[in-house]
Amino acid sequence: MSLPAETVFQVIGAGRVGLALVSMGPAHLLRRGEPVLAQAGPIAVCARNDDLEDVLRLVPADRRGDLCFVQNGLLGPWFAERGLQDATRALLYFAVPSRGAAVEDGGGTVVTGPWAEALVTRLGRGGVAAQVVSAARFEAEAVEKLLWSCVFGLLAEVYKAPVGQLIVERRGEISTLTDELLDVAAEAGLPRPQGDVVGRLVAYSARIPSYQGGLKELPWRNGWFLARRVTPLHGALMAQTTAAR
Repeated sequence: MSLPAETVFQVIGAGRVGLALVSMGPAHLLRRGEPVLAQAGPIAVCARNDDLEDVLRLVPADRRGDLCFVQNGLLGPWFAERGLQDATRALLYFAVPSRGAAVEDGGGTVVTGPWAEALVTRLGRGGVAAQVVSAARFEAEAVEKLLWSCVFGLLAEVYKAPVGQLIVERRGEISTLTDELLDVAAEAGLPRPQGDVVGRLVAYSARIPSYQGGLKELPWRNGWFLARRVTPLHGALMAQTTAAR
């Protein structure tokens, strides 16, 4: 795809990530319920997973190939059911402490799909190192990011601590939780990340130590694992949280 020097993005969603993407280059910000503009170009979807269906209804069928998704969670089946398996997708390894705050790059951001180059270029202008990867590699990376979201989100919910504190005080639980969830993911047929997965999750957390996670979007994250198999530590910690009740 031939790209202009600065690709103009439409950005759906005025949360922390959406505003961060808008700040990185020319863009049109679309708030909840606003239809996409007629102009050609990529459309970054920075909405919560539970809002994706509503967003999709506002996008004409002939523009859905321009959508760029940046969500976490197990979304592969959702994309496949809607014919979006070839859409641009990104795994964002950065933190934005609050709306309008500076981006804290954690390294490791990957993007796949037709608008991947444009999104990587934009992220680079915003100080976020990113690379274009194949669809197959992206799927494996997506499992790893899902593990990070589930492991650190749950531990942060239980212990009320930022990720930098968790990697010092809860390293054993991080390892056990990661191993448990890796096994469940593999049983479900998801690709298994290779090498030192725990080491990479800890290293990412060390680069954004002040990030305070929590349990979010349960059907797409921890709830998906629980529905398949209750493992000892994951089940015990989830039982302690009000979000699981």
